[in-house]
Amino acid sequence: MSSTTDPAGNQTTSSAVVIFVNRRRFEVKPGVTGAGIAALLGVPAENAVVEIEPGDGEPTELVLDAPVALAPGQQFLVTRQYVMGGSPAGDGA
Repeated sequence: MSSTTDPAGNQTTSSAVVIFVNRRRFEVKPGVTGAGIAALLGVPAENAVVEIEPGDGEPTELVLDAPVALAPGQQFLVTRQYVMGGSPAGDGA
């Protein structure tokens, strides 16, 4: 069972790690992959870009099928490679 809220701000499951994805709080199990982090937001792996945001410097893109080394409070950014729907941009022809 995974809960995303804890009024005291503490970790609620002994094996879970609290992380932030797009500024939203989640509890995940150690060994979660980049694809698993994207799935928290409903972004399919084939369309996801998952980055870890360091305290300073540029974000680093993660390999989607590899386990992520987690630390409590880590920040991740999930974006889509492309947005589906709408009309495609044309060349004016």
